[in-house]
Amino acid sequence: MNKLDTLYPTEVYSDYLVDPSIMDSIFEDTGEKRKVIFYDYTDTNNHTNFIKDISSEFLTMNGHKHNPDRWYMDVIRYNLQNEEKRVKSGLAWHVENDNYPNVITVLMYLRLDEGIIDGNLRYKDKENVKKVLEITSGTTVIMDGNVPHKPQDPYGTGKRDLIIISFKKD
Repeated sequence: MNKLDTLYPTEVYSDYLVDPSIMDSIFEDTGEKRKVIFYDYTDTNNHTNFIKDISSEFLTMNGHKHNPDRWYMDVIRYNLQNEEKRVKSGLAWHVENDNYPNVITVLMYLRLDEGIIDGNLRYKDKENVKKVLEITSGTTVIMDGNVPHKPQDPYGTGKRDLIIISFKKD
């Protein structure tokens, strides 16, 4: 585990929490360049509950107190075919607490094909300097909801799959 030099806790792990094939069960691929599906604690199924349980236990195991019953999940896929221009995420610099109050977040990068260029995670360090966290398939990040970040807009060819789950902090 590596810790990023941010004002609030940000931890980077180099292993999968869930098998990438879980995407087949929670995501309908319509061929769009960028697609996002949202789930939360009011809209559950066996697959999202599994992801929630694994992520919650991972947070607990690493000393992050949270409410396992209050969660929000974004499932994001980029599906690029020879894109020469960056595909916009639509996101400005933000903190997860902009969307969901007082959260701790787990980002699970399940797939980042070799043909994808960029698509990494930008963040601001303690001095407010913009940095880039290089992402690979299997990168898992625990990030406090107060950490400023923004995804790089990817281009190239391939898929980039990400599950983000945020829990209300205790």
